[in-house]
Order: sequence, then structure tokens, then C-alpha cells
Amino acid sequence: MRVDEYNLSDQVSSTASRTAESQRIQVDTATSSSSGNTPAADRVDLSGLAGRISQAMQSLSSQSSQRVNQLQKQFRAGAYQPDAQRIANAMVQA
Repeated sequence: MRVDEYNLSDQVSSTASRTAESQRIQVDTATSSSSGNTPAADRVDLSGLAGRISQAMQSLSSQSSQRVNQLQKQFRAGAYQPDAQRIANAMVQA
């Protein structure tokens, strides 16, 4: 591969021009978002969603805990009778 100064200077100037354009776009974006004359920008609010997810996780945790406690009581009392066929089917499907 041959490298000469002409090719290097074209690549350097091309890279510099892209960098300058990128910086200009960032400055333009920052300027336009801070002015009050532009229409409202896209916005995402996750606080409501996060609250609902948190509630669902707490509910699931509570239900799981209740189920485990119920199974522990049945096992300790000797009343826990697992369904072998159901367990086998679940293992095969997994």
C-alpha cells in the first residue's frame, strides 16, 4: 500500500470537517433547547411507570412468600403431595 502526503491531508481535513460539523450540531441543539421559542421537545416520564413496576414487584414478592409459607406448612405437616406427572411434564417442556 502506498501512502503519500496528499492522501493523508485529505483524510485529516475530512476528519476535522466532520468533527467541526458534529460540534456545530451539538451547539445548535443546546442553543435551541434552551430558548423558549421552540416547540416542546420529546419527553419521556418514567416515574409513573417505575411506580407501577415497583408495586407489581412487591405484590409478586408477597404472593411468592405466601405460597412458600403455605408449602412449608404442608410439608412439615406431612400433607404435601406433589404431582409426579405434572413435575415430569414441566421438566420435559423446559
